[in-house]
Amino acid sequence: MSAGVLLTSVAPAFAADTSINVMLWGTTWQSSIKAASQRFTEQTGIKVNVMTQASSGEGLTKLQTMRERSEVDVWFTTDSVATRASGDKALFAPLPKDTMPNLAQVSKGAATDYYAAAYGYPMSIVYRPDLVKEPITSFQELWTRKDLQGKLGVPAMTFYQGRMLMLASLAFGGTTTDSAKGFEMLTKLKPQVSVFLTSDAQARNALAQGEVAVLVVPPAAGKRVADAGVAVKVVSPKPAIMSYDVMMLVNGPKKDSAARFIDFIIGAQENEAVAGSLNMAPVNVNAKPSAMLADQLPKEADKVSMDEAYINQNIASWTERFNNEIAK
Repeated sequence: MSAGVLLTSVAPAFAADTSINVMLWGTTWQSSIKAASQRFTEQTGIKVNVMTQASSGEGLTKLQTMRERSEVDVWFTTDSVATRASGDKALFAPLPKDTMPNLAQVSKGAATDYYAAAYGYPMSIVYRPDLVKEPITSFQELWTRKDLQGKLGVPAMTFYQGRMLMLASLAFGGTTTDSAKGFEMLTKLKPQVSVFLTSDAQARNALAQGEVAVLVVPPAAGKRVADAGVAVKVVSPKPAIMSYDVMMLVNGPKKDSAARFIDFIIGAQENEAVAGSLNMAPVNVNAKPSAMLADQLPKEADKVSMDEAYINQNIASWTERFNNEIAK
């Protein structure tokens, strides 16, 4: 279905208390949120209508276009885009914490005043054991092991929003805001890299076809490759840089019902189901990851959250420098 097409009819204005409209990616809806929405409706009587978006950027543009009379009540996006979008106080409303008890159960870094994560995912190492001589147990090995030379697929700057730059910094004594250290270490990593990745599909295909033996990507990519019949191993060592797909409250007449939906998704039981169906990490501290994912997730103490505002401020200049110095 093309982006922006309503999958069910949007309810008329007079039925504001009986329905809400949610905008998100079509695959996420079909894989997980559709079933969760049906359970929400059974529990509350509030119907969930959906609009799809091809990307977070497209979704934000749609919301800005319809700001005078928004047709969306809850918006799913990435944490980096949400941080930027939350500056628009007219378009987005803060989460009403007093009426959202499940917010108190969300892990550190997965919620702010303006968004709550539906699930998270670390930057992990996904590799093919048939193409790698010895198990990989740390990020530092990607730099130091001679048998991995020319075998890595790592994210380009705009893929996963600068995560690889910050990982390179943190893995060698830098901080989440030490871009100089990150560029220094990316330069040293370059001989190990076969391809700088720009999409999930490219990453999966490169590993499946043997173009690379190792990826730095979320665990979900490993599952997709394994489901296609290629054996992979997934490890999430320190520093485990986390990313989140989050929910924002659009400033409109249905904020109460919309907040109720967000709180439902982050509740322990529902969050476990939503994250599990997507092979992602739950964000509710009382929710358990799927059996398949449990051994692939990082220790809680190893998780690192990014300063999304800092990344948003610098990603353009980082991308230019990366393209000129690293990717060429």
